[in-house]
Amino acid sequence: MFILIVGGGKVGTYLARGLIKQQHEVVVIEKDARKAQLMTNLLESDIAVVGDGCDPNVLMQAGLARADVVVADTGDDEDNLVVCIITKKHSSARCIARVNNPKNKLIFESLDSDRPVSVISSTELILDIIDERVNARSLEPLAKVGHGELELVQLRIADDSPAKGKRIADLELPRGSVIVAVDHGAGDVVVPNGDTTLQRGDDVIAMIKPDMRLGVCAALVG
Repeated sequence: MFILIVGGGKVGTYLARGLIKQQHEVVVIEKDARKAQLMTNLLESDIAVVGDGCDPNVLMQAGLARADVVVADTGDDEDNLVVCIITKKHSSARCIARVNNPKNKLIFESLDSDRPVSVISSTELILDIIDERVNARSLEPLAKVGHGELELVQLRIADDSPAKGKRIADLELPRGSVIVAVDHGAGDVVVPNGDTTLQRGDDVIAMIKPDMRLGVCAALVG
């Protein structure tokens, strides 16, 4: 494939290197001549075009009309948006755009409903990774029981938890999983019964089978 990258910073340079290793044809537009030269030296390949990627003439001279993919990877969301608009007008290439402010994501996605822009928000990616890690840690077993056939796990009830304000008897827990303790905080730990109501901030300790993790997480965390 022929891939046109607008923005020759660190991300653009590393992306170009990876694509070249995969035998793709790559051209990078970078308006800073010094950065373009550094990239050329680093990649040992003359793939840089010095110019403003927001200029339709520069894009066309770089090969926009025949591009399979155009990556808008500048550090400015407005510039990336302009690149996508020009690409949509002059090419059938797939657009991939880097968005620095997540609030601008919807603007990019609304450009073309038939061939939507693929939007990458580094902020959202980092937040998702952190969120996944927090959830993963919350399901790390506190203890293994019966040669690993059962385990104790701890989960916290959040504001958006489907279990918030519900009695334990009303929860849709997987069959065979049992809540053995609820820590309300400040040293208030109880052995619950079916009438125990879970509230925001409660730490729930449950005895489950390892294959029940997803079901228990869905019932208590969402």
